[in-house]
Amino acid sequence: MSAVLILDTSNRVVLCFISALIHECGHLFAMYCFSIKPDSIKLRLFDIVINADTNKAFIPELIITLSGPMFNFVAAFVFFFFSKTLFVINLVIGVFNLLPIDTFDGGHALSLLLSLKFSFKTVRATIKTLTFVFLVPIFIVGVLLLFYSKYNYSLLLISLYMVAVLFLK
Repeated sequence: MSAVLILDTSNRVVLCFISALIHECGHLFAMYCFSIKPDSIKLRLFDIVINADTNKAFIPELIITLSGPMFNFVAAFVFFFFSKTLFVINLVIGVFNLLPIDTFDGGHALSLLLSLKFSFKTVRATIKTLTFVFLVPIFIVGVLLLFYSKYNYSLLLISLYMVAVLFLK
C-alpha cells in the first residue's frame, strides 16, 4: 500500500482510500448506534473486514451492512459540489459494494434477506452463483480495460481476487 501511495502522482489512490474509509466509518457508525463493538478490523488486499458479534437481530445487521454504501452515497452528494473526483469515487464504491457478490455488502444483505425464507445451504448456493455471474462480466471488462489502457489492471485484479475468495471460502 505504501508503494502505491508513493508512486501515485495523481493522488487518486489516496482519494480511494479516503472513500473506503468513509465506507467503513458508515459500518462503524451504525454499529455504534446499535451498541455493537467490533471484535477486530482486518485490512486485506482489496477490502477491510470488520468482525463483530454475529448474534445480531435481522434489522440491525441489515442496517449495519447497508450503512457503508449509504455513507458513500451521502459523501458523493456532498462532494458533488466540491470535488467531481471524490463524487465519482464514492458513487462507484457505493454501487460496487451493493453488487450481490459474496463478500460485498450487497451479497451480505441479500444473504440476510434470503435467509428469512430459505435454508443456509440454498442461500450459500444462490450467493455463490450470483457472485460468479457478476464476476465474469467484471473480469471481461477488466481484461478489456487493461488491453485498451495498457496499464489499468485494477478491475482485473479485483475480479481475480474475488474469484479466489469465492473458491477458497
